[in-house]
Amino acid sequence: MLSKEKKEEITGKILKSETFKNAPTSIAILRYLVQANIEERDLKEGIIDIEFFGGKSDIDKSNPRVRVNIYNLRNKLSKYYNSEGVNDLWQIKIDKGQYDLRFEKNNKNIKKTTKRKYKQALPYTLLAFTICTFLVLQLPHSPPSIWKGFFKNKHATNLFIGDAFGYGGITISGLRGWTRDFSINSLDEYYDMLEEKPELKLTTSPTDYFYSTRMAENATHDLARFFTKWNKDFEIKYATQTSFADIKKGNTIYAGRLKDEKNFIYLFNEANPHFKIEGRTLNFSNHPTIKDTSLTIGSFETELDYTVVSRMPGPNDTEQFLFFSDHDIGVMATVEFFTNKDSLKSFTKKHLEDKPYFTAIFKAKGKERINLNLETIMVVPF
Repeated sequence: MLSKEKKEEITGKILKSETFKNAPTSIAILRYLVQANIEERDLKEGIIDIEFFGGKSDIDKSNPRVRVNIYNLRNKLSKYYNSEGVNDLWQIKIDKGQYDLRFEKNNKNIKKTTKRKYKQALPYTLLAFTICTFLVLQLPHSPPSIWKGFFKNKHATNLFIGDAFGYGGITISGLRGWTRDFSINSLDEYYDMLEEKPELKLTTSPTDYFYSTRMAENATHDLARFFTKWNKDFEIKYATQTSFADIKKGNTIYAGRLKDEKNFIYLFNEANPHFKIEGRTLNFSNHPTIKDTSLTIGSFETELDYTVVSRMPGPNDTEQFLFFSDHDIGVMATVEFFTNKDSLKSFTKKHLEDKPYFTAIFKAKGKERINLNLETIMVVPF
């Protein structure tokens, strides 16, 4: 059995590697998991969310940000052991679907370096050169231009999930529970409601509970897979608990509802030269070649969803990518579209005209909250 000191030595070598050099989140969560292993503690999603991320969720609740970050860490460990750590005697393993790590002895034969004469080494050198050339040709040359700023600048990236406000109290069933009222989307609106209906002061109260729909899980999955391809990761945060100070710190991706996400609508309106969102209306004006127009982007139909996607510059040389829709299928469809290599290439060639930023409006049609068709309504590069 490995001692605490040996486990810390093995971990320290990994954390100093080139593979983990620019991955602060993976470094921090690996330290956390190793400490839990040393203390012989069993881990669950909810425990990690509370202890590591500072969340307030139930221990048994599903936590997509935990799964994404463990997925990223598992990939980084795999990359490390396939390169710098290929000859390490001990390896750290995290099995799929698990959160406890283990230390496993590397039983593969470790190649010993021996001196060979030039003529003996030449065939092996040529073979290695051929293999390396083949591998290099298989690698993507550079990230898609739409995403390049996220992968090339010095800032970390945050994915802000659009979650919804609710309050506690007596529900329609007569029992205590959590109420989602579509007309109440913040603490200020909740207290305004109490002024209008003072009788609710005795039966309701604010809570720390929020919820997100399946668009959050799908968007997180697609973005995590896409970022991993380029050896990058991101933090997951919730929009209702986000301030402009949080947004200012790094690159921003927002995936969520259009309604009442005031911080992100403010960012959209500030960065777009021609578009402005006002309520459920998207106004377009002052373009040199396209006439002014207004579009109603809200929809009460769950099988039809209008989506606004905007790639914009952010504060302090950061980058922003915003995905707005009223229902699940719009954000799900467009995030999938903008993390697909072929659709990115086609969209860039057809619409961007070598310009780095754009705003686009899409119409998604679906059934049972599943996207079946995505139609481009309007794209304006800038």
